[in-house]
Amino acid sequence: MIAQDTIVLSNQPAAPGYFRMGLTCVTGFDTAKPGQFIMVRTGTDGTPLLRRPFSLLGLIREADRVTGIEILYRVVGKGTERLSRCRDGDRLSLIGPLGNAFIVPEDCRQLVLVAGGIGVPPIRFLAQSMLEREGDLHRCVVFVGGRTKDDLVCLTEFDLPGFLLDVSTDDGSQGNQGMVTRSLEKALDAGPVDLVCACGPPGMLKAVSAIARERGIACQVSIEAMMACGMGACLGCAVKVRDDSQHYRHVCVDGPVFDAHRLAW
Repeated sequence: MIAQDTIVLSNQPAAPGYFRMGLTCVTGFDTAKPGQFIMVRTGTDGTPLLRRPFSLLGLIREADRVTGIEILYRVVGKGTERLSRCRDGDRLSLIGPLGNAFIVPEDCRQLVLVAGGIGVPPIRFLAQSMLEREGDLHRCVVFVGGRTKDDLVCLTEFDLPGFLLDVSTDDGSQGNQGMVTRSLEKALDAGPVDLVCACGPPGMLKAVSAIARERGIACQVSIEAMMACGMGACLGCAVKVRDDSQHYRHVCVDGPVFDAHRLAW
């Protein structure tokens, strides 16, 4: 974890209400992994006071050296609204990389990824990392869902060798009509799967966890939570877990990636 000033490289609309931002990084991100996040101070005048958490969308490399990072965010309040007004060359303060990451075993034969709405960043980062590790993604399937087609972001990022993409929208404006979990169930029943990794709204993650659990499939989820510090000091991002003497864990330091079957949904 390193606190550092960063320069905005780009800040472009990715979909209605969504922005994709590139930031320089001085050090500390060479070993950043899918699922980790950063805390960004969105204003330069101390307003808002608290930093905002953002999952890593990916790394920017030049000549095999990590020179920057990318995040994806949706404008939902004062902090992200101020962030959306940043221009190339503006300076921001960030802390990261924070938290733990997805862990895909080397012997994983079939991997399924699930992203809902703004949960795309760590899933996109994981898909890219698997491509670098495996050389192709013939053993990987991703399901992306949103309320409407306007909530589908970075779909072209999943146009990878041997990669299978399945898209769903609640209103049927793009892809399959219905919740993404409906398509997931069909896929898990069609053949053997070793691991499911997911990120998205709490309701979706709860459903994904239950679907995987019923079929005896390992499942890792990246939890989205509001955080005041991102370092375990404020204890504000607690989640209840099963069979643990502490009963609660904290998303910022124990997560954001958890074994889904250990969470008390």
